[in-house]
Amino acid sequence: MSRGQFKLILLLAVFSAPVLAAWLAYAYGPPVRAGNYGELLAPTRLVLPPLADPSGQILASDTLRGRWLLLVAAPDGCDQACADSLRLARQARLAQGREQGRVARVLLGGPDQAWPDREGAYTGALAAWPPVLARGGLYLVDPQGNLMLRFPDHPDGGRVIRDLRHLLMASGAG
Repeated sequence: MSRGQFKLILLLAVFSAPVLAAWLAYAYGPPVRAGNYGELLAPTRLVLPPLADPSGQILASDTLRGRWLLLVAAPDGCDQACADSLRLARQARLAQGREQGRVARVLLGGPDQAWPDREGAYTGALAAWPPVLARGGLYLVDPQGNLMLRFPDHPDGGRVIRDLRHLLMASGAG
């Protein structure tokens, strides 16, 4: 083998090694976990019932269309888990900074339930919503009205905030 052929083979090896290493890492490396914290749900289009705004006025069903909704479903009254979800929904909305106007909070339950703080919060009757919400908990609805995510029963606040932030950054809607 001549000196020129050796240099050519060496150059090919040097420049093809990263490509080969990347392919091997992709093909045989550990699987990548999905980036979202909430559980993705089968697409369910929600027909919004009338909701009450913070002053108690009843709103038309399409008033919140075009906004992200953090839903707190409380079918059996607001216990400690519900109170934690209410607090987390407020914190997640406030943590979005100047984007918080794109997010509304909705509490679904009985007529006697209300948000402890009212800014950006609405209430509605749970009976008018799909059965998937009967389990209760914290949900996320996209601006087109599709139920997207369900968060675990005792969600990690930082991860919920991160999920919402990523969705707001990636989406121009809402």
